[in-house]
Amino acid sequence: MLKFVMPAVIPLSQDQILTELAPELQAVLQQIYIFPSLASTNTWLLEQPNTCFSVCLAEEQTAGRGRRGRTWQSPNSGNIYFSLRWCFQVVPANYGCLSLVVGVVVAEALAAYGLQGQMLKWPNDIYYQGQKLGGILLQTTQPLQQVVIGIGLNTGMQRATVTTIDQAWCDLSEILEQNIDRNRLIAAILKQLIPALQAFPRFNMADFQQQWQRWDWLTDQAVRIDTGKEILQGRACGLDEQGQLQVALADGSRRAFSSADVSVRQVS
Repeated sequence: MLKFVMPAVIPLSQDQILTELAPELQAVLQQIYIFPSLASTNTWLLEQPNTCFSVCLAEEQTAGRGRRGRTWQSPNSGNIYFSLRWCFQVVPANYGCLSLVVGVVVAEALAAYGLQGQMLKWPNDIYYQGQKLGGILLQTTQPLQQVVIGIGLNTGMQRATVTTIDQAWCDLSEILEQNIDRNRLIAAILKQLIPALQAFPRFNMADFQQQWQRWDWLTDQAVRIDTGKEILQGRACGLDEQGQLQVALADGSRRAFSSADVSVRQVS
């Protein structure tokens, strides 16, 4: 079998993204900002006034961040570094579940693009065959009903240029053996994300749990929980009513963990 050789990167284009969107979705977006390089697309939107309902994209991030302050490797190689600033009218009652909803949105957008087999590792990582494909980072602003949603996806990561990632990872162009049209994939995300955010004030956990189960990578798997104070092992049992991860521990008890205070690792 011939090895896939990555062709030239298709530049990010506001016009091409908007062309893929229905008029009612185009009307929601105030602006799509595209930069050759930024410290962080999330940080840029957080620092700008009057950027509600705006998208920020960059070809490269020099200070990208993941959960719990971890570095997100963001080279200029055709990946997606995407942020959207969304403004709710009031602080949503189920704010803590928003990152889970965004994860489902990304999984479904990838399916619309043609990928099969992607899964979600609670609370906000996208995986494919046990390797990380992308991640999500939400940051609230002042006022609190405003949130910046960051999505990073490996769509053109060249292995020869990345030597500092300390976990298994994969790239969408390698999986699909084709150059990724990032403009079409970003539009696919927005097609799912905007309606999901519009509906989020009416969020219902019982309905959402059924959506989550389709993509849940951890359910019924052995996991290792690091709370920062203790290390626990058990078996993942899906979400509770607050979107926390339920784990059946080795001693027979069951505990729920929030995304703010745990690190989950699959036990090999």
